[in-house]
Amino acid sequence: MSKKYPMSYEEFEKRVVELFLEDYSDETLQVMKDKVDKELENDPNYIHGFYGHACWVYDNPKLYGKNCKKVFEDSFLRQTPVANLRMLIG
Repeated sequence: MSKKYPMSYEEFEKRVVELFLEDYSDETLQVMKDKVDKELENDPNYIHGFYGHACWVYDNPKLYGKNCKKVFEDSFLRQTPVANLRMLIG
């Protein structure tokens, strides 16, 4: 069975968290992991909204142009879900 999107929700969430954590050093990495876990526990649907939007953009090249198929790439993930997670958590 082929999947419709380049990432499942679980893959999307994992990648967003990985990209969020990539800039932290060893000394703060665990603290930030704990903050992410706590935030996602408090609001388990937070990243779901970004995934839904990414799927919408992916499905609508007439609205978003040829770059809509890149919405699951790291550069695009850093622009919205990761940046928003940074604003939320710090």
